[in-house]
Amino acid sequence: MFRNSLSVRSITSINNIITTNAYRSLATASIQSNITSDLTPLKINSNGSRDLYAIFKLHNIPYLVTKGDKVYLPFKLKNAKVGDSLKLNNVTTLGSPEYTFKVDQGINNELYELKASVVEITKEPYYEVYRKKQRCRRLKTFPVEPFQTVLMINELKLT
Repeated sequence: MFRNSLSVRSITSINNIITTNAYRSLATASIQSNITSDLTPLKINSNGSRDLYAIFKLHNIPYLVTKGDKVYLPFKLKNAKVGDSLKLNNVTTLGSPEYTFKVDQGINNELYELKASVVEITKEPYYEVYRKKQRCRRLKTFPVEPFQTVLMINELKLT
C-alpha cells in the first residue's frame, strides 16, 4: 500500500560522528534542509491534507489519526477542561497512501501542525474487580470506574 518509505536513521548517525560544536551546527542545518526537502512528495501526495495521517505518542502510547478523528484516551488529562485546544507535538510518522515519512525520535514541530480539542471527560461504566490470594477463600472486591478523555483532531496539515 505504501510505496515510498524514508527513514532518517542514517542521517542522525552522521550527527553522532561530528564532535565539535562549529561543525555540529552546520551538520544540523544540512539535516534540517534534507528533511524539509524530503517532505515535498508528501505535500504533493497528501491531496490537500485529505489523505494525510499522523502517528503521535501520548504517554508512550501511539495513536494513528487523521483530521476529524476522535481519540479515546484511557486516562484523565491533568489541567484539561472541555473545550480546551491542545497542540500535539510528539509525532513520529506523517504519511499519505503513497508516501510515508518516519522519524523514531520525533519529527520537528516546524514541519506540521496537529491540533486537537477536548470534547469530553467521562468515566467508563462501573465494574468490579475480584482479587483472591492463593490458598485463601476470601475474595476482595474493588470498585473500578476509570476516567476517559475524548479528543477531536481539528487540524492536521504540513507547513
